[in-house]
Amino acid sequence: MRLLIAYALSAVLFICNDATAFSTQSLSNKHARQPTTQLMMTQHISRRWLMISTISSISASAGLSQSALAAPPLSAEEADNFQARLERGLRSKPARVLRQRMNIDFAVLLMRSSYNAVDELDIVAMDQFQKDFFLIRQAEYQYYSDSIGAGAMQQGDLADPNYFDFISFAQYATISREIVNPPAVFEEQQPVEVGEGQPQKFDAVVVRRDPAIKNSDLPRIHTEIVGNAILDKLIEKFGETASAIPTIEPGSRPDAVTFLAAIKQMVNLFTLSGFAWEGGASMVQGSSIKDTQFSIIFTSPATLWSGQSLAAKKAVVTNDFALKTVKAMATRAGYKVVKDSVNYKRNQEITTFSVM
Repeated sequence: MRLLIAYALSAVLFICNDATAFSTQSLSNKHARQPTTQLMMTQHISRRWLMISTISSISASAGLSQSALAAPPLSAEEADNFQARLERGLRSKPARVLRQRMNIDFAVLLMRSSYNAVDELDIVAMDQFQKDFFLIRQAEYQYYSDSIGAGAMQQGDLADPNYFDFISFAQYATISREIVNPPAVFEEQQPVEVGEGQPQKFDAVVVRRDPAIKNSDLPRIHTEIVGNAILDKLIEKFGETASAIPTIEPGSRPDAVTFLAAIKQMVNLFTLSGFAWEGGASMVQGSSIKDTQFSIIFTSPATLWSGQSLAAKKAVVTNDFALKTVKAMATRAGYKVVKDSVNYKRNQEITTFSVM
């Protein structure tokens, strides 16, 4: 029980540290701030996010039988066992490259949309997810910090691309663990409304996932939810400005040039938000859009190390945020992304794909 309470305390501190960073830091880069992080966090908050910051939610879950949970709970020993250390040692070291600070709202968007997609899919009790997330962060942090060098990042500062790279890896390593063949029914502790000053109370609730969703479809649906959340936010923030993504009518199946123009502006907005030092999109045009290969190249992106590390561990879902957003754009336009890949060369992230 003491160990579980320690997990909860750490989760509280992590969230509070990040929230403090969100609310107190001002951006020092050339980009203007968009709507406040506090507003954005309120808009995107999940119904279970508040639950995980209270010690009693974790403690209460200790009484659950393992069969009532989704993926078996991670232990500190498993997070740092021989296999985990071996995998760590075989990974590429974080590249020491110049990267601009991220727009804090955009960084929160990428993290929060990924978390909310897990919540929406009902693949794991969110109190267990946070405990597993904590254990992976705990096991990985010192190795990453030592590799990147003393003073190279500010812990808890999502706008710091070095820290974002680390925490995004930990988040997607956790998601990939939980999303593989989870049971459709599990038990979760959910908060109950109480009076001001009263201790928080929780009810054990049985969560049943939509039986129409196959386990094999969960990674694809997670990608769809995240991609749509990112695209919706970009449209909301920039839709009435000169930086808006060109409008494509739903289901219109535009030609390659028109679709590329929308992709280019999406990449510009990622770059404007501090996701990468530089970004661009191009295509090798075929006889039709189906024969055309599109490519997106980011220089020194905020996911440079984490993307490679997740690919190396064969993660079921990865933090390929630009590809997720392109897939959402393509679906709305009446296409489907095919033959997609994300590769890394020196300090570049190279995404290629076609549509049909």
